[in-house]
Amino acid sequence: MATLEREIICQGPVVLFRWRNAPGWPVEYASPNAAEVFGWTAEQFVRGEVAYADLIAQSSRERVAREVDEATRSGVMQFVHEPYEIVRRDGTKRWLYDATRILRDDEGRVTHYLGYVIDVTEGIEAQRAQAELEAQLLHAQKLESLGLLAGGVAHDFNNLLTGILGHATLALADLPRADTEAVDHLVQIEKLARQAAELTRQLLAYSGRGRFVVEPCDLGVLVEEMSRMLQMVVSEKVTLVVERDPGPAVIRADRSQLQQVVMNLITNASEAIEGDTGIIDIRVRLRHLDEAVCARDFDGWNLRPGAYVTLRVSDDGVGMDEETRERLFDPFFTTKANGRGLGLSAVLGIVRGHGGGLRIDSSPGRGTTFEVVFPRAAEDVSRARELPACDDDWRGHGTVLVIDDQAAVRSVACRILEQLGFDTLSASNGARGLELYRTHRDEIVAVLLDLTMPVMNGQETLAALHGIRPDLPVVMSSGYDEPTGSQDLPPGARGFLHKPYRLKDVRKALRRALE
Repeated sequence: MATLEREIICQGPVVLFRWRNAPGWPVEYASPNAAEVFGWTAEQFVRGEVAYADLIAQSSRERVAREVDEATRSGVMQFVHEPYEIVRRDGTKRWLYDATRILRDDEGRVTHYLGYVIDVTEGIEAQRAQAELEAQLLHAQKLESLGLLAGGVAHDFNNLLTGILGHATLALADLPRADTEAVDHLVQIEKLARQAAELTRQLLAYSGRGRFVVEPCDLGVLVEEMSRMLQMVVSEKVTLVVERDPGPAVIRADRSQLQQVVMNLITNASEAIEGDTGIIDIRVRLRHLDEAVCARDFDGWNLRPGAYVTLRVSDDGVGMDEETRERLFDPFFTTKANGRGLGLSAVLGIVRGHGGGLRIDSSPGRGTTFEVVFPRAAEDVSRARELPACDDDWRGHGTVLVIDDQAAVRSVACRILEQLGFDTLSASNGARGLELYRTHRDEIVAVLLDLTMPVMNGQETLAALHGIRPDLPVVMSSGYDEPTGSQDLPPGARGFLHKPYRLKDVRKALRRALE
């Protein structure tokens, strides 16, 4: 090789080798730039201080040896290796691409191998990073698709339950109490319908549409109030430690949804301890997240730097391997023989629905820590609006306009309102509802308006109604909370009825809206 060509090759990324066909592939020649890749100099290779085969990582050694053996026996002149790992002198690992030519003597026996290796570590790591990103994207798309499905099923099911539960409560109100057998049957129907509604709430939580009415809530106070109940959930062998910062930890949230998050995390931690003695540590803290922490610890949650309230639940249980962590939030996934339900999937949806973030730190034998963060609110819990109490004999008067695209819901809503003393009008969409309001505006005292409808959705209809009469009392209703920017009630609404609802729910919502 000419001197100039040798200098160009020996100073570039390509390392030349000549190996003898002997155990360990001893090196007869290595280009001077070998030290840059391997940490061993060319002279050390040639003197036999290290054998090339000894530098190949255990994960790749068997494959590389098999490929050399197959190429040698096949009679080919040259061959290439798929990238394999080597261990440098300092213990770090690199990925190499290898192309080799086989040298034989006059009798066809292999005497040497002549080839070159190229450090392709950066390319391999880039491919891995891209594959990991694609896997995360596919997983996110899967969760999003399941969330849309869960939300849609829950919404439609709640419309059916509204009819079932509404007619059951109407029948209970009309039925003479002397007919105890029929009353008992209706009470059971009502009870089962409410249990079914609880299942749809879990589906809504998973879908991220499970937060219906938000209000200022002190997370630290909530956890302390739950502590006695939480102690009953965990094993007697488990010690529950609750700590919180002395200052207010106020967030805007749905209280029942927060309770579900806490309960699911504690249940998961208790199961991780698997009946042994252990500690579950619950801490509520105030924390400022800067841009670096948001990107590093809560990647994919779209958190903005600012003030947050954090809920940390740590256990000293068995921990989780990578495979378990990857499937942890899949619906109905469990590592327990008797596990069931949405569990942590619902937690994921609730946190997402409240604009928060979640991270997990866990490994086998080292326990698990869940950290949930919610944007801190400026409001004081004591300033939350106190609504008037509602007695069971309250009755209204005037006409209520019911706008809902489901005939069964319109029917039961009108029956309930008439039971409460109102006259009713009904429309199957927002456009028809506006026509009825313009015609009967002097009679209509309030509107019960569904959020999700064809032609005109609830928010558009609400805006149009208030364009005619700004102070018109409107109570919104939905099988799930149609997402708005903050997921609060649309501006101007005076209340919210979550389907399925009962007679007493309608009474309370209408009285509060009108008074």
